[in-house]
Amino acid sequence: MYYEKLALEVGATVAGLTVVKPARITGNSGVEQKFTFVAGDGPEMYGFDVYPEVGQVEMLRAYVKKMDTDARVYVVCLSGRPNDGAKELAKNYGIEILGPREVGDFFSKRIALQIEARRVAATS
Repeated sequence: MYYEKLALEVGATVAGLTVVKPARITGNSGVEQKFTFVAGDGPEMYGFDVYPEVGQVEMLRAYVKKMDTDARVYVVCLSGRPNDGAKELAKNYGIEILGPREVGDFFSKRIALQIEARRVAATS
């Protein structure tokens, strides 16, 4: 889990996001939601939870955090093999499950382009 957290932190920093430490977001309910890693770009927050295995319980936890914080929530499955129930819930809840190989370049391939597009649009 240490490598994945470090890779997320480096990727977020390179993409120009602010790394939030401790990795917590206060939800609309007033409850402080704890993540493995959190980064933000202004009001847009990205929360990640890393688990050795991902099943329905982990997806339900992620869903509650997503609904309470309005953050974009991602689940990292270290085994690379989430169970079928987790995959179905992820699809229904709009939460992406990442494998360990996708973590290193997550921000550079997916988020950095979206952030840059928003910044360009805001300045034009």
